[in-house]
Amino acid sequence: MHKLVAMYLPQFHPVKRNNEWWGEGFTEWRNVVKAKPRFAGHNQPQLPADLGYYDLRLAETRNKQAEMAREYGIHGFCYYHYWFNGELLLEQPVEEMLTTG
Repeated sequence: MHKLVAMYLPQFHPVKRNNEWWGEGFTEWRNVVKAKPRFAGHNQPQLPADLGYYDLRLAETRNKQAEMAREYGIHGFCYYHYWFNGELLLEQPVEEMLTTG
């Protein structure tokens, strides 16, 4: 039996390094809103619907995403993070998930 697992890119909250590298308050939301159609019928940007411009540091956001995942048959999340020059980045959502369940 196969179970679906969603890739969880946690770059939807500001972190110190992204502020330094990309400007204060940078998140992937900045890139989402700048998306442009590349060909006829390409529907861009794809703006958030149900949860709006969410912040993954918030337990309420992660809980709502988990509820939506269950509703649509997603059985889990694969949390992504970065390891950059010996420094763990974007770890806060997974660390909090491990703490709170």
